[in-house]
Amino acid sequence: MKVLWAHDHTFYFNDSGKFFSSGKLPYSVWERYLTVFDEITVASRAKKISSETEIVNKSLSSGKNVEFVVLPSLSNPVNKLTKKGYIERVLTESIAQSDAVIARLPSEIGSEAVAIAKKLKKPFAVEMVACAWDALWNYGNLQGKAYAPIATLKTKAQVKEAPFAIYVTKQFLQHRYPNTSGYTEGCSDVEIPDLCPEVLDRRLRKIEAGAKPVILGLIGNLNGKTKGIATALEALARVKPKLPAFEFRVLGGGDKEPWEELAAKFGLQEHVRFDGVLQSGDAVFEWLDQVDLYLQPSFQEGLPRATVEAMSRGCPVIGSTAGGIPELIDPRYLHKPGNDKHLARLIEQYISDTRWMAEQAQANYRKAGNYTKNQLDQERQEFWEKFSQFVKEGKTQR
Repeated sequence: MKVLWAHDHTFYFNDSGKFFSSGKLPYSVWERYLTVFDEITVASRAKKISSETEIVNKSLSSGKNVEFVVLPSLSNPVNKLTKKGYIERVLTESIAQSDAVIARLPSEIGSEAVAIAKKLKKPFAVEMVACAWDALWNYGNLQGKAYAPIATLKTKAQVKEAPFAIYVTKQFLQHRYPNTSGYTEGCSDVEIPDLCPEVLDRRLRKIEAGAKPVILGLIGNLNGKTKGIATALEALARVKPKLPAFEFRVLGGGDKEPWEELAAKFGLQEHVRFDGVLQSGDAVFEWLDQVDLYLQPSFQEGLPRATVEAMSRGCPVIGSTAGGIPELIDPRYLHKPGNDKHLARLIEQYISDTRWMAEQAQANYRKAGNYTKNQLDQERQEFWEKFSQFVKEGKTQR
């Protein structure tokens, strides 16, 4: 059987036709679906890379039984008018040749794939990985705010009617985007390796040693404001005179210049470092091992991969109440999105509290054990086996 997977993710491809991802969608993700389907067609956006240096720190997404269909973006008004017809034609042809569709939502390409699957009477499943409203309303421009209610209503309708729906949260997305009659599962898309007790031992020794400067860390794309980098900078500026020597490090792709300018405006230029992009896996874990206090002050999230990865390395975490973060972190250590005053108070209160640091390191490490690859693979496998059986039986609705 053949399945088409659709989303707005941007891949990168070279002259040899190999596709790469900036970390979130390596070939190992497709292997989840290939346990129950024979082939997968990935319908998404992509960019041609001009030199091999551009694939540094990117993960290979191409592999056996995976093909890619490159589509233009539908994320701006001009393309919605000029490219929608082309995308519909390409998706219709690809979906007609497939046995089923998996749409990762919210996304414009995913949404188009669902509409065409229904029109062609093809079975489909949706993967809910974020809140459409939060993502668009907090993106940082008027266009996003204007489109937020439209995209939210459309996503709600498609999730509600889906015969199969898998969510990356246990509660948050299910509450906002309920599925009324299909088969559902709550299973994070995070994959961390099995936990190693030595990681926690090293963390506790690091906390006890109390090395300076204190390293605060945040992982997130620099484009847009959704990761709350500005909130973190404002909070640190508020309490800078009251803090021990510190450094704030940000890991993620995008244009760092606006953030460096903002850091300078707040007098933090000597305290802030942008570390660019690292390949997912060991390189990111090593980066996290240097972090003393992890911050996730996001405006929107599904269930944040970076937070779970930080927890798996025994990092104490302070975050916002966005998305599924409250499913991970004690509410006492959360602030409302954008509330830099509250974040500043939390940082000031806990940055030098080694007892709290040690308690949180242990609690977070234990909680991360719920998100190991082996644990989640079993839950996902059951969901996709049920979906593949549904497809084999030739059904379109449960």
